[in-house]
Amino acid sequence: MESIGKLPSNLYSTKILEAIGENIIIADEDFNITWINPSAKDLFENIITLYNLENVDDLIGMNMDHFHKDPAHQRNIMNHLTDTHRTRINIKDTYVTDIIVNPIMDNGAPIGYVVMLMDVTTKVQEERRKEKLIEELSVPILHVWDYTLAITLKGTIDDDRFQTILSKLLEKCHHTDVEYVILDLSGVTGWNEEFPAQITKVIENLSIMGAHSIIAGVKPELALDFALETSYNVPKFKTSKEAIKYIIARH
Repeated sequence: MESIGKLPSNLYSTKILEAIGENIIIADEDFNITWINPSAKDLFENIITLYNLENVDDLIGMNMDHFHKDPAHQRNIMNHLTDTHRTRINIKDTYVTDIIVNPIMDNGAPIGYVVMLMDVTTKVQEERRKEKLIEELSVPILHVWDYTLAITLKGTIDDDRFQTILSKLLEKCHHTDVEYVILDLSGVTGWNEEFPAQITKVIENLSIMGAHSIIAGVKPELALDFALETSYNVPKFKTSKEAIKYIIARH
């Protein structure tokens, strides 16, 4: 794909690459590092000692083989690269980053490579991120009272995760004698504009299966979005505890 338009005469490619806030490395066709932008230079100040180097300037002219446990495997990937290659790598068991490699093509052959290191984190930060993600992706559905289930939603709810939650909840209701389902939203930290309508979908599906929905733990900022949704004709409480008291009082 070709670019369109043209660069102003006072803008040079190096100035543009230097202005980009990502870690950018340029390598030649033989995979030797020829240029590093300021962001990448700052990053490598913290990394070079892991490769027994003393100065970032020593990276210029160095071959990528120096940075890989299996250079032959990496060269095989690069030799067949015609489009963007993206993967997540572990740097000396200390840093974790997404690496994006784009070949610079000329007449169908690579004459160099643009390498970007993105979302660089320490190994400890990465493990914490994974733990948080696992916690968010888990969907605990608890039997909290006679004929009553409670599901606590946590983290960010996107379309894919919502479908997973809905499927698990309906499957649980199918195999359990359920009269009430408490939807605890107190742990939700992020949502898209479809989330209020998605909750409506949950309520409607549960109703079809013969279960009554109860909403609990709606935060003020979420309530603003929910106010636009007029079909929440279900009991609402500040906490799941209050919702359970409501259910007990009805029996």
